Amino acid sequence: MKFSDSFNHGKGGKMSYVTLWVCLLITVTLLCLIKSGFNTAGALTLQISIWSNVLSTGQLNNTERQVRAKSPTFSFEDAQVSDTSNEDEQLLVGDVGVTCDYTGTDSDTCWIAGDIRVLTNSSTIMVASPLADQLSPSQNTTWKIRPYTRKQEVTTQKLVRELTVALTSQPPRCTVNRSTVPALFFSTGGFIGNYFHDFTDVIIPLFMTARRFNGSVQFVVVDFSAAFMDKYRPILERLSDHPVIDMDGADDAVRCFSHAHVGLLSHRVLGIDSSRSPDGVSVHDFRDFLRACFSLKRNFSSPSSKPRLLLILRKGPRSFVNEAEVVNTAGSLGFELISTTPEDADNLSLFARVVNSADVLVGVHGAGLTNMLFLPDHATLLQIVPCCGMAMTAGNRYLFAEPALDMGLRYVDYEISEEESSLIDMYPRGGAVFKDPASIQKEQGFVAFWNIYLNQQKVKLDVERFRSKLLDVLHIIKN
Repeated sequence: MKFSDSFNHGKGGKMSYVTLWVCLLITVTLLCLIKSGFNTAGALTLQISIWSNVLSTGQLNNTERQVRAKSPTFSFEDAQVSDTSNEDEQLLVGDVGVTCDYTGTDSDTCWIAGDIRVLTNSSTIMVASPLADQLSPSQNTTWKIRPYTRKQEVTTQKLVRELTVALTSQPPRCTVNRSTVPALFFSTGGFIGNYFHDFTDVIIPLFMTARRFNGSVQFVVVDFSAAFMDKYRPILERLSDHPVIDMDGADDAVRCFSHAHVGLLSHRVLGIDSSRSPDGVSVHDFRDFLRACFSLKRNFSSPSSKPRLLLILRKGPRSFVNEAEVVNTAGSLGFELISTTPEDADNLSLFARVVNSADVLVGVHGAGLTNMLFLPDHATLLQIVPCCGMAMTAGNRYLFAEPALDMGLRYVDYEISEEESSLIDMYPRGGAVFKDPASIQKEQGFVAFWNIYLNQQKVKLDVERFRSKLLDVLHIIKN
């Protein structure tokens, strides 16, 4: 099955426009704020602790209309004069507003309102202001940001192009008609191409950041991946009604916007913190969104006398040495068995429907377990946890167990014993690999740890022990 060139979206809540009296009211409010904050003539710069509402009530010139879109629940009532810090930086100068939040643990973001100009095949987002040259030399007029998550991972960030937001009094002329919707900048660099990272690094953060616009937003992508765009087209086209702009392109166009958001909001692995997300959006909303994208029929798992079990069979690292025995065991216990490989997810539209038809998803720790996103509520994820020790157990549970429970799924794990690991043929049983895995990472680094426990290890399941675990799962889902 190939992707269709068009999708039936059924979106609601299209854009509406602010009226003239609202614009006048906001203008008067801003002038009052500026006047109260400064006594020196000609100083039109206001440093504020929280800069808000530019996307829901912002300012317009006389010839443009603004898309009304939901924004974070900030207000100008929270504004106060303050110094720019290394954590948060905000600027209001004339009719330009910029705020960059560097306090997030996983990502940085910037909001921009004003005359924004974007050169294709460049790394600069220019914000035009005739007052740019009048600012104090101590006033910051540039902000740097890498529009990708995992901000603490230095190696990952090197794979992402850094963007610069810069005020300028001499911007290039727009060569494309000014967009009537905000721009949203993000990267498909980093670890994109790995199924797990596609979702946790980009797709979920993109949903959380873009959903408020109800399709009235245009994506501007750096480190452009055509494969990513093709694979996730149903998702992207449901989040935006407009063509994706490749910022790496070679057309030398200058595209202009009145509002922009740079970077994606990100909270946790395969999840969303609804207490911090715009409009309280949650991972349950994301799963409902996926069901709409791919026309998934099952919201809840209510298995019949023969529940369906989807078994993911890896190739290479963490694959089953005794695959045939594992398949036979799973198929002999009253399940309707479907066996598949991670590569089957390349056809996402089809594979999402297959996963949604299952009541149980079983697999060794790996990117394939990301497919739990398509499971119906109350379905069960059974993760086979590689050897050895708490270092592996804690990490694997963090990556999949906690997200599964947040999604409303049941979670069961099967920790393999040393005897079920191929590592017993490679390392002495009394050595650090088995007795002190934490020391491997501490003394040799994470790459060595990864290579041993995740790249070198294969699994030879004790089929009787595995049978017992599957019977436990069968009992759980039938009761």
